[in-house]
Amino acid sequence: MELENAAIFDGEESLSKALSEILTTGTVAVITEKGRYYGIIDDREMRGGISDSSKAKCINMAVRAPSISEKMGTDEMMDRFLAGHFKALPVTRGGRVVGLMSRSMLMQRLIVEKSVPKISVEIIMNTPLYTVDANESVAVAKRVMKTSNVHRLAITQNNKVIGTVSTMDFAGVLLKPKGRDFMFERSGMVEKTDAKAVHEFMRDKFVSVNREDSLHVAVERMAANNVSAVVVMEGAKAVGVVTARDVMKFILGLHSEKPEVFISGLGQDDMEYYDSIRQELKNSVKKFGEAFEIDTINVRIKKGKSTYVVTTHVAVEHSPIRLKVEAYDLKSAIAGTAAEIKSLLDKKKNHMKTKKRPFYAEEA
Repeated sequence: MELENAAIFDGEESLSKALSEILTTGTVAVITEKGRYYGIIDDREMRGGISDSSKAKCINMAVRAPSISEKMGTDEMMDRFLAGHFKALPVTRGGRVVGLMSRSMLMQRLIVEKSVPKISVEIIMNTPLYTVDANESVAVAKRVMKTSNVHRLAITQNNKVIGTVSTMDFAGVLLKPKGRDFMFERSGMVEKTDAKAVHEFMRDKFVSVNREDSLHVAVERMAANNVSAVVVMEGAKAVGVVTARDVMKFILGLHSEKPEVFISGLGQDDMEYYDSIRQELKNSVKKFGEAFEIDTINVRIKKGKSTYVVTTHVAVEHSPIRLKVEAYDLKSAIAGTAAEIKSLLDKKKNHMKTKKRPFYAEEA
């Protein structure tokens, strides 16, 4: 397995060292505790509330992201990446980090294994393409990213795409050259940055494909250019975007047994429970597989001040069953969700049996 070198920091080391590495290389920093993998620091997951990175520890900002083992198959690797918006994940051997697997490397792996479906990019592209005018402020761009739940925007001028901008481009300006202090919250420096025009942080080069191109072409360009998204063009007009996440979700949908379980909103400190949550929810519908066609289970987890709220949509016979469960801890919220799913499906199954009874049947 070909891997990238990992920038590894002990959890007790100064946060400023890890941030400097991230902003220099554009990759993630891997954090260890007592020599074993603990989590990562990624520009997409940077927490607020730290005013001086030289006095903070790496472990204070580490996200408990999943790791990849050398023995995993490609489907399992894709599943790990879909647990969050990670640009790279650590590969471990016996709990110790041996390298990094990036999304573009995973795209290359799909090409080598000939796993990319023979379809056109427009089948899985996202529309509309989220854009912001080159003269708009950084504050507006950040708001669009947050509202649209994306980490990258296309920059336009006279309705023509001229570049892209990502959270990484904004993160770089927050590392002060003097003292290497990483500032969060609404510091004066952040306010000045927010007022600037977004084109000042734009990447001039962006990777594109034509609408009629195959998905294979899009995946090849992601791998060759070390990017995780390509803009889909129709002539001179940008009409959509295809991301590595789109590719992974589509391919997994072809390979995986139903139902597919999609989990979003899982907090940084709870990310390690992704696999167990997914399995528990799959088990909740297992006995109903012969009675119903259950396509997907979409779960949104929201952590409040004192409770967890789990909102779930279960696609049964192509119609959604919706439910919401609230509990004081994540384990109880998921257990309650699984129990409620079973209860609702039991009722639906019994209702179907009742409907099938002949009208002339006598009551016992």
